[in-house]
Amino acid sequence: MPANSAASPRSAPQEREDRNWPAQRSWWRKPLVWVGFALSGLALVTFVALFDVLWVWRSLLQLEVGHLLLAVALFLGSYMVRSLRWMLLLRPLGRYPFGQVRDVLLTGFMVNNLLPVRAGELARALVLWRVAGASRRGSLATVGVERLFDGMVLVGLLTLVGWLFDVPPWIGRAGRITTVVLAALGTVTIWLAHAHHSLLWVIERLLFFLPGRARRRVMSFIERFVDGTAILRSPALTGAVLALSLVVWAMELTLYLVMMRGFGIAAPLWVAAITLVATNFGIAVPSAPGHLGVYEAACSGALIAVGVDKERALSYAIGLHLMMFVCITGSGLLLMWRLGLRLRDVTGSPPQSPTDSCRPTTEL
Repeated sequence: MPANSAASPRSAPQEREDRNWPAQRSWWRKPLVWVGFALSGLALVTFVALFDVLWVWRSLLQLEVGHLLLAVALFLGSYMVRSLRWMLLLRPLGRYPFGQVRDVLLTGFMVNNLLPVRAGELARALVLWRVAGASRRGSLATVGVERLFDGMVLVGLLTLVGWLFDVPPWIGRAGRITTVVLAALGTVTIWLAHAHHSLLWVIERLLFFLPGRARRRVMSFIERFVDGTAILRSPALTGAVLALSLVVWAMELTLYLVMMRGFGIAAPLWVAAITLVATNFGIAVPSAPGHLGVYEAACSGALIAVGVDKERALSYAIGLHLMMFVCITGSGLLLMWRLGLRLRDVTGSPPQSPTDSCRPTTEL
């Protein structure tokens, strides 16, 4: 169990970051949360109304245990690779042990399963600050860069499928559209990483109309975000992160294919690839905690679109989602306890007083 280190005086930038870190109001007061619950509820009602729920349940019970165990191993293994990738992304902010980064990452994904609107992204930055004193703004920026790499790999996979396989025309069109969007985001992020000094100078001049204090808060936020993109200035580290991203999604693709076999879906590799891409882009929309309903809709919808029986497609989506939910939530809760934290410690605002009971720690 970690032991809290003695409180140390915080620097002026750290204190500014504390003040600027967004306070977490009640989740239930956020309109986006209710939009997410509505979409999840709509998906669940649709399943009950249009699917043979009894058949879906029987199909779930027929999942082969051997395929399930292999899928669990692939899934947990992919998160070890994700942890190594995030450790590299954090390198410009500091050198953090692999075990510490792994625990924080899995805790963040666990929060995504328990709270709406992807609260786990903020939680990862907050937990890393609590256990290692890392910059929250910088850590949050690395999560954004991580998501950009994920998007680039998924879009690349979708484009590759369109080139190599005889797929429906809509898949090719979707690949071209998402390629343009991700290319634009990637260009802006790389420009931000390499031209940060001149860019910050320009932004500060453009904010001349803001009062001094407000301008300093905005610039502090942008500077911390730029810190998180610093890895893109190193070709070697960027290449390593891209390679690890390819490994992560190769393992996830294999996992999707293994689970298909476990449910008796004899689909080719490109169907697993389309399902993987559609599911991960689909869960980007607001939903209830754990992407309930929305995950199943995106996953089964992709399979139905390529000709898989709708009940079998839904049972596959439910089984796959349930396996992932149990693995991540169980391991995340265990590791959160190992870090000596409670759920409110990883989802609320950071303490503003050095006497708070949950200060940054320096050892695990």
